[in-house]
Amino acid sequence: MYAVSSHEAREVKTERPEGTNRRIDYIGSPGIIDAFPQAFYVDRLYKNARIDPHFHDIDQYQVVVDGSCKMGKKAADPITFQYADAYTPYGPIIETSGEGFAFFTLRPIASGGFFAMPGNKHNMPGRAGRNIAGRFDTTRPLPEEGQAVLEKLMDDQPDGVAAFGLRLGQDASLAGPPSNAGGQYYLICEGDVLVGDKNLDRRSVIHVMPEEVAPVFHAGKYGADILCLQFARPSDRPGSDPVERANRDPNAYMRRPDEHG
Repeated sequence: MYAVSSHEAREVKTERPEGTNRRIDYIGSPGIIDAFPQAFYVDRLYKNARIDPHFHDIDQYQVVVDGSCKMGKKAADPITFQYADAYTPYGPIIETSGEGFAFFTLRPIASGGFFAMPGNKHNMPGRAGRNIAGRFDTTRPLPEEGQAVLEKLMDDQPDGVAAFGLRLGQDASLAGPPSNAGGQYYLICEGDVLVGDKNLDRRSVIHVMPEEVAPVFHAGKYGADILCLQFARPSDRPGSDPVERANRDPNAYMRRPDEHG
């Protein structure tokens, strides 16, 4: 298990004509091909923010945590999550509030880049796969003091893809669901928790490997809302096996069309 609090993450800013893009790296780093997981926060908190349609060569989740947008035709506001199979185009992502949007990207292994669409259909090994969206409502009252609830947020998937909400009242404790597929991420959406001897505040991230013992969360006096997202068991579906993906050419990263260097 690897846990990163919000103040341990690394911030990178990029100035663009339309506004300042901010990225906060929690685990790994975008822009490279390697064999390690990636977890990072991206914000486009300005009017008319947009990310053009594209796909990646790995499975991934995105979690909208600020602002509001449309992902393709689907409205997304906090806390909306989207799972996409590898080689499944999605987008555009377009802000809808006049204030932009911000989201976490969570991956079991580094992406091979930004495959813009149209223009990269020849790099898709077959038909597009799943694109599953769901929402974790953190505006509701938390459970009573000492009480906790585990909610299922996605219909059952045969390969283990899953999403759960952990809701802890004041001073409550709760273990995460078993990591019985392709590994998990936990995102502390609200409140703060103690995991082992580490304090994790709002927007901290935990990565759990397949079959690793699930973390146990101990909430403080304000309780906590925690999102758990699980990846698929590796299969012959292209892009689903991190071991196979680790053999990619590290120099073959596909950059965004508007990215240089």
